[in-house]
Amino acid sequence: MNNFPKKATYTVKLSFTLFGTIVGAGFLSGAELVRFFPSEGFYAYAAISFLLYAGCFYLMFRCGAKYGGYERTLAALFGKGAPLFRALMQISSLIMCASMLAGLNAAAQEGLGFASAFPLAALAAVPLLYLMSGKGVKGLFFANLLLVPFILIFIAASARGFVGEGMHGRSADAFSCLVSLILYVSMNCYLAAPLVCDAGAQGASGGAGCVIASVLIGVATAVLLSGIARAGDAAREAQMPFLYALGGAKIRVLFTLICICGILTTLFSSWYPLQATAQGKRHAALRRAALLVAAFALSMIGLKPIIRFVYPLVGAAGAIFLAVCAARGRLFFQKPFFGERDERIHTGGKHAQNGGRRHNEV
Repeated sequence: MNNFPKKATYTVKLSFTLFGTIVGAGFLSGAELVRFFPSEGFYAYAAISFLLYAGCFYLMFRCGAKYGGYERTLAALFGKGAPLFRALMQISSLIMCASMLAGLNAAAQEGLGFASAFPLAALAAVPLLYLMSGKGVKGLFFANLLLVPFILIFIAASARGFVGEGMHGRSADAFSCLVSLILYVSMNCYLAAPLVCDAGAQGASGGAGCVIASVLIGVATAVLLSGIARAGDAAREAQMPFLYALGGAKIRVLFTLICICGILTTLFSSWYPLQATAQGKRHAALRRAALLVAAFALSMIGLKPIIRFVYPLVGAAGAIFLAVCAARGRLFFQKPFFGERDERIHTGGKHAQNGGRRHNEV
């Protein structure tokens, strides 16, 4: 009982951090959602995404708890293929950092009316990323505890005006939409893998945090897609569809500030594996600076092209990564779901045997 406040606090930290990791520029703006979710009947897919997120988060958390963090999980489950997936993670994280920096530029242009040819918004975030280096999981927990509540409050307020669209869809599109959804969830969970695995290595129970984060992501998906659907096809074609759907100068400024909060939480999480690789090596400061320059250069491509062409490839890599973890980790049928019950059964059987009564004699 004395451990309950500590466990509850950790659950909140973990759930907010997982939510903040996923809900970045592409998510809050709606650009990712219109790329990977159908325009009709999306409530069912939002529910499926909740189940997929919950399973993937829990799988990675258990891998981290069993093997001792992300790097040891790679070594244990991928063997000789670990360097390949480590390199893929670095590239994917760099791409995600670039897309968040591009999202900052888009938010400044469309939401705040900042019409500069040079991406000053992204440039301003680069020193902040550099200062975050070395803070570890605890630093991410703190940043998300600070910023995620503002995102949740805004989404809850938006739900009142937008929920109600998207109950129906065309069954002919079901398979392709499901494949797109799996790629999208795989991409997000793959990019969150270093953080989730390292959080699992801390030894605390994380099942509740994984489920709560997944519920929040699923509900947010439904709310944002409802608003975009109500605004029509013009919203889906915009660089930031949900921002287009909101309309009005005052609400646009408020949403842009909320969107920036989501961008920063995802940006910090995406930067986590990159700075962890450079940390402790020779010329670590120069390595981090070079990675930041590369991310800034990639952000010049723009948010929509990165989401449209690069995200599916990252999603395919993520699907392979998660499949290997599920197949080789064999964690869904161990503790805590089945292990305690099995242990009680075996203990009871041993006690009966010691008492002189074997099972075949009952």
